Amino acid sequence: MSPLKVIPINCAELARHRLIRATGTVLARVGFEAVTVDLVAAEAGLKRRDLFRHFNGLPRLVGAYASSGEFWPSATELIGVDRALLRGMSPDQLVATFFKRSLRCLLNRPKSLAIMAWEALAKNALTRALEEVRERSALEFFELMEQDPPADVDLTALVLFLAGGVNFLAVRSLVTGCVGGVDLVSPSGWARIEETIDLIVKRTLTPAKC
Repeated sequence: MSPLKVIPINCAELARHRLIRATGTVLARVGFEAVTVDLVAAEAGLKRRDLFRHFNGLPRLVGAYASSGEFWPSATELIGVDRALLRGMSPDQLVATFFKRSLRCLLNRPKSLAIMAWEALAKNALTRALEEVRERSALEFFELMEQDPPADVDLTALVLFLAGGVNFLAVRSLVTGCVGGVDLVSPSGWARIEETIDLIVKRTLTPAKC
């Protein structure tokens, strides 16, 4: 008689976790055009049927990966224990804090930066899942803004502009140590970027004096 096989009570949870982590690894390696169910399942050490059992396909799995915290910092991560402090900030201080904290989180996620590089070359259901998570994180963070920005400033365009610059520099830091004379390896180089973020938002979002 064969021994009774004990099935771990958290077997399904472990399988989902392995698939989510494998998704990030495969996307970072091959991008959005080449990723397949078989590649992700093999990376996770599971069968393709396991992927469909738990996530019903790649779009839902990529969505789970995007929301897992491994890909992108959530508003909760960015806010930390400073919710009350952030609520008291002026719009320029809050926007600057968002981008500086986002940048630091991204630099600690090299896999995410590699995925973002691939994302620039594709647009499909998988990339939309990542976009939605980024947008939700930003919207939740900026709900802390209790003071109105100047009426003549397009805050949405400003945030988009800064996001483009911050994300580009973070991604480029994966493959080059210097861009435009700014060192993207040393803390002093990133300090220059953070100081410039402060300067841009302060000059843009500080109301003009009469």
